[in-house]
Amino acid sequence: MEQDNQLPFHLWVTAAGTVASAVSITIDYDDLNLIGNALQAVGNGLAANQGRIFTIETAGSLIQSSGNTAIIYSLLADLPENEQLSLVIKGNLLQALGGSAAFSGTLTGPSAPYSIYTLNGQLMEVIGNSMQAVGTGKERRGEEGYALNLIGSWIQAGGAVLSALAGSAQLNHEIKDGEHPSFI
Repeated sequence: MEQDNQLPFHLWVTAAGTVASAVSITIDYDDLNLIGNALQAVGNGLAANQGRIFTIETAGSLIQSSGNTAIIYSLLADLPENEQLSLVIKGNLLQALGGSAAFSGTLTGPSAPYSIYTLNGQLMEVIGNSMQAVGTGKERRGEEGYALNLIGSWIQAGGAVLSALAGSAQLNHEIKDGEHPSFI
């Protein structure tokens, strides 16, 4: 199969990672959160590595991947709880910042039939990451933040799945219309 006719693999890797992370928060299983963030980092890294030119979307993907990497380090390193939570906050804020850059690039880029779904998915991811950062900040202060983390993780996961579905639908649309599809 030619690269141009493949599904947007990076979007589905990222979506799988966000769902795995959301499940891990739901059932309180750090190993699954580690796998989920690793998948997100790989998916965002693949997205950043696609283009031939450096764009705001490329920068956003790199920033998101670095946010996932910060969370991975917080899970693997033997850190005091306060430092671990600080890294999780920073990781989620980096993901939100990278998602905002990607959103901005999609918003100002060329319009496509499924752009509105991509924009909504990206916005959901930014909102979800931001909620997780606030929830973790509350936990760091000794307050209840679990509900914000849980809801934020599922909003982020829903946004990533919506973006992956939109990317797949866009590619299918381009193939059906005989256009030369870009590798989304």
